[in-house]
Amino acid sequence: MLPEDLKSSFNKGGKDRSLFEPDTARMVDLIIDVGNTRCKVAVFKQNRLVAHEIVDDRVQASVEQICQREQVRAIGLGSVGYLEDAVVVGLGRFSRLVLLSGGSPSPLRSEYTTMGSLGVDRLANAIAAHKLFPGRATLAVDIGTCITYDLTDGGGTYRGGAISPGPELRAKVMHTHSASLPLVGIPDRAPLIGTSTQESLAAGVFHGTVGELSGIIAAHRQQEGDLGVVLTGGGALPYVRALKSGIFADPFLTLRGLHALLLTQLDANSLADGRNSIGGHRPGHE
Repeated sequence: MLPEDLKSSFNKGGKDRSLFEPDTARMVDLIIDVGNTRCKVAVFKQNRLVAHEIVDDRVQASVEQICQREQVRAIGLGSVGYLEDAVVVGLGRFSRLVLLSGGSPSPLRSEYTTMGSLGVDRLANAIAAHKLFPGRATLAVDIGTCITYDLTDGGGTYRGGAISPGPELRAKVMHTHSASLPLVGIPDRAPLIGTSTQESLAAGVFHGTVGELSGIIAAHRQQEGDLGVVLTGGGALPYVRALKSGIFADPFLTLRGLHALLLTQLDANSLADGRNSIGGHRPGHE
């Protein structure tokens, strides 16, 4: 749910203003991030993240509640998961709706050859990481259902990346593709050597992921030199601790990048005053 102090600020009144002269300082942007397992809504005011919540199947009700209390300039929707068309149409009734995809106008140049199928979360992560480390090469690492690695050079060109199974997916695959291996939960830490089958599986998932992360990050550092590394995603925190040095963590990296994409698209399209304008297309994921 939204923090109480933000709820209070939503309910405060304000001075009357002309409909033709919107007070942009008081307006907010909403970002909806539909992932493979979670749906999040975030509120940005003057380029600053001021509130966020996990809404899952309550996205339409949550957005309606915020729009009743805030002056919403635009809603940016980025999805790599599934959202019913009726929900998308419903969101467009609350404010100007902009659909964000890997092919949306971006502040980054790109060497990627299939932008139309690039997951918008990957592009958003690359944009936000580059903003955190301007002038430096950056590697954004998102640990979720899959682990994604996305590299941007110091000049602001998105170079591409890599995708591998996330920790939970690794555990599920070993369980479903074997006759007798149990399904294990994903630990925050695990012994290097397991003394039971469950411990051994947990050790393999955890230390296998740490080894992959360490190896790929080291290879990029050797190639790029001065490299800023940012980890994000629901499963990131244990691996930030395990990797220790030189790793920055930002749980809101994707939301910040989606907002940057929204601002870029609003500027590129020079959207006129009005409501219910939908730009972009329903994104896929690569």
